[in-house]
Amino acid sequence: MIRYRLTHRTTYTYQTPAIRARHFLHLLPRVRPGQALAASSLAIEPAPSNRWDELDYFGNHITSVELDRPHDEFVATLEAAIELTPPHPIAHAGLPWEAVAAAAASTADVAEFRLPTKLTGTDEAVLSYARSHFTPGADMMAATTAMMRDLYARFRYRPGSTTTTTTGPAALARREGVCQDYSHAMLASLRALKLPARYISGYLRSQIVGGETAYSGAEQTHAWVSVWLGWRHGWVDFDPTNDLIVSDEHVTLAWGRDFTDVSPTCGIILGGRRHTLKVSVVLAPAEP
Repeated sequence: MIRYRLTHRTTYTYQTPAIRARHFLHLLPRVRPGQALAASSLAIEPAPSNRWDELDYFGNHITSVELDRPHDEFVATLEAAIELTPPHPIAHAGLPWEAVAAAAASTADVAEFRLPTKLTGTDEAVLSYARSHFTPGADMMAATTAMMRDLYARFRYRPGSTTTTTTGPAALARREGVCQDYSHAMLASLRALKLPARYISGYLRSQIVGGETAYSGAEQTHAWVSVWLGWRHGWVDFDPTNDLIVSDEHVTLAWGRDFTDVSPTCGIILGGRRHTLKVSVVLAPAEP
C-alpha cells in the first residue's frame, strides 16, 4: 500500500467583480477498489452562501456552491490523504473481445459505457483503426494494451493544440493533443466495437526527473480510460498518454462517459467579464 498526499488548487481571477455565481465541482476523490480516502477537505473562497455535497448519477462526489456577493476571485482547494493498493497484474483476459462485447450488452451497469457520446462518436476511420487492433478472436486484454501503446506512439503530447470540445475522431485524425484527447480517441475506438469503456478523471503522481515531470499530464488534472474485461477481471485502467497500465501512481477522482460528465469545475457566472484560470496539483507520497 502507498499513501499519498494530494493538493489541488483551482483559482479563477475575474477582470471585473463577479456579482453572483453557481459552481459545480468534481473535486473530491471517490472510493473504489484499491483506493481508500483517509481524509479530505474542500475549502471554498469566498465562503459560499449555500453549499451542497452530493453524489451524481455515476456515484462521483459533486459539490455545488452558490455565491451571492461580488467577488474578484474564486478559489477551490482540495487537501486529501489517499491510500492506494496496486491491483494484481493481468497478462491476458482469457476471453476474446467478441465475448466481452456480448456479455457487456446484457450487463446493466456496464452496457451504457458501450454507447458513443458527442465527444466519443465514431466514423469509418475510427472503426478501421479499432479493427486493426481487435482482430477476430483477439484476447481482450492483449488487444486493449496494443491499442493503448499504439496511441501513445502515434500521438504527440501538445498542450494548446485542442480544446475541451475536440472529439475522439478529430483527435485520432490530428494525432496530437493532451490526456483528454488520447482518452477520447481510445474511448471512441473501443465503443465503435461496442466495447465498454469509461472516461476517468484524476491525478498522476508528481515525479521530478532532471527538473521536469516524468509523466505527461502530471501536476494537473489527468485523464485515462477504464475498460471492462469481463466478469473475471472487471474494470482495468489504461493510460494511453503515458503508455501505462494503471497501478499505484494514479488517483481516481471521478468517472463518466466522457469529459463533460466529470469536468472538475463548471458553472454560471453573472459579471466578471474575462477571467484567468490557474490550476496547481501535487500528488506525492506522504511522509512516513
